[in-house]
Amino acid sequence: QTQTELPALSRTRRPETSGMGSLVSSAFIPPDQLLGCDETGCLEPFSSADWVWGMIQVLTLGAVYGYVLFQASNMLSDGSELLLLVPSLSGIVGSVVLPILGAVPDGAIMLFSGLGPDAQQQLSVGVGALAGSTIMLLTVPWGLSILFGRVDINKRRYNRQEGTRDVGAHRKELLQRKLSGDANSLCGTGVQPTKSIRENAVIILITSISYLLIQGPAFKYAFKSGTGSVMDEVSNAQHWWALAGLILSTLLFCWYLQLMVKQAHPSNGQLVGAIVNKRVLKEIGGPAGSHQVALSSVIGPLIVDAKKRADARANATEFVDNVDGSVPALHDSLLGPERQLLSAMILPFFEKYARGNDNIDLSELKQLLTDLNEDYEGVERWMARFDTDGSGAVEKNEFLNAMLTYITYKVAEPQQGEVVREAAYVDQAEGSGGDASEEELPDLVGVSSPAEFQAAVKTRAAKLMLLGTALILLFSDPMVDVMSNVGDRLDIPPFYIAFVLAPLASNASELIASLNYASKKTRKTITISLAALEGAACMNNTFCLAIFMALIFFKGLAWKFTAETISILAIECIVALVAIQSTQYAWMGVFLLLLFPAAIGLVAGLEALGLD
Repeated sequence: QTQTELPALSRTRRPETSGMGSLVSSAFIPPDQLLGCDETGCLEPFSSADWVWGMIQVLTLGAVYGYVLFQASNMLSDGSELLLLVPSLSGIVGSVVLPILGAVPDGAIMLFSGLGPDAQQQLSVGVGALAGSTIMLLTVPWGLSILFGRVDINKRRYNRQEGTRDVGAHRKELLQRKLSGDANSLCGTGVQPTKSIRENAVIILITSISYLLIQGPAFKYAFKSGTGSVMDEVSNAQHWWALAGLILSTLLFCWYLQLMVKQAHPSNGQLVGAIVNKRVLKEIGGPAGSHQVALSSVIGPLIVDAKKRADARANATEFVDNVDGSVPALHDSLLGPERQLLSAMILPFFEKYARGNDNIDLSELKQLLTDLNEDYEGVERWMARFDTDGSGAVEKNEFLNAMLTYITYKVAEPQQGEVVREAAYVDQAEGSGGDASEEELPDLVGVSSPAEFQAAVKTRAAKLMLLGTALILLFSDPMVDVMSNVGDRLDIPPFYIAFVLAPLASNASELIASLNYASKKTRKTITISLAALEGAACMNNTFCLAIFMALIFFKGLAWKFTAETISILAIECIVALVAIQSTQYAWMGVFLLLLFPAAIGLVAGLEALGLD
């Protein structure tokens, strides 16, 4: 609904034509045509019922757009995480695709803020999204991660590995044991991430240099009002500096990705491993029958990729040939660092059915195999094979080694020329004496084969990423218009609106994920939590800032955001000082939480002093 006459217009209204083109823009409701605004301006805040109802309408519109962007961000994340289950793609996905796609939602808002007909004014929305995303991720989730993940800090070096492998019935007790009588102490509790967090803090500072390149010439005009002639002068003075900033941001972006590809920082490998583990458990987990994917179909290719097929089949043959029922262990030297990742995927199922014990019996093993969509026929034979010490129950190490061996055998494909020999081997196994049903391995054909699962993963990942990208590109521009309109209605610069609202739509998933990891209270999980936040900040300093530099250079815009730049750099320096500490105490978490509103206050204070 629109009104024909506005009695108290607060200011001159700028045009809000979408930068996506009239055809696409016509599909969305123009926020300046809702109650309280028209083509000439908006009503004064709280001046009438029309203003109130119009504000409700535009906030509802923003909530819908924000929810769509949030879901689209999750689609991108889910699609890229699925590709980590494809061994041939996992390296490039974990090092390159995940960081880039994580920055796409923010980058889209920043891009569309500079594409409209009034790009110079709307650019403040993009800068608000950049500053809000960077500062929010480095303050709120970081501070909460410290508070959620804190444990007792003793004078001796804290052994964070204690009890971290038992996630069964005693998990709550173990977590409480880590945070005892000093639970309310801000100086006696904290976290101790690995040194990779300190290394990544230095990378944040290095990648922030790009801000100085464009902000240097901008300081000359920092105290000049943004009139038309001044903006033209600033644009001309910054033109080639913007190109230099674009080149530097791009080079730093490539350098950062190269570090991730080489896995020069252990936190990257830990983060990717944690994502893979989460995705595997999601694909398989749940009550029996809720998933039609066998465990072997999901992690089988990961095992095969970690070990040459010839060695894998040789080891599987040993599993079958051992007449005494012993299970040859897959030693760390055979699987290398992948063994720890694969163990993290398999052992949670053991601990679920062990119910706090160190072993599982025959009935529990049968239920476990059923829920994993593996064939449980001949489960007595499985028990004999798993139970290497003859105790009548399967221990954790016995279960892990046997499952790795079984899955390796199940998914290992014979190379060309070996079909006849393997078929002969199967015949020998079946006719080697005794009851044939006892000598047969469980059926190696699961609900879906590894090849079928890999193909399905690629298809589903492609659909999720394409749909997520399309939704982000479609809804980012109207979201920019909504945030600008909210600023007009409240008579508040749109920078502050975008500073608060944009991160809620594009970075909510990072906040939730970081808290989930931190709450497990281990050195590894707190490192994963903080490393993801540092990675997002580095992408904002490179990928997202490069978008702004391109807009300024190619569209002839002016960078007059001195107060905002100072706020971003100040927060990054402060957080880096916290990150380089070997122990981050709980009081530091509270301090970081206070930095988010302090950053807004810093921008407002600098602007009150006359800075642009």
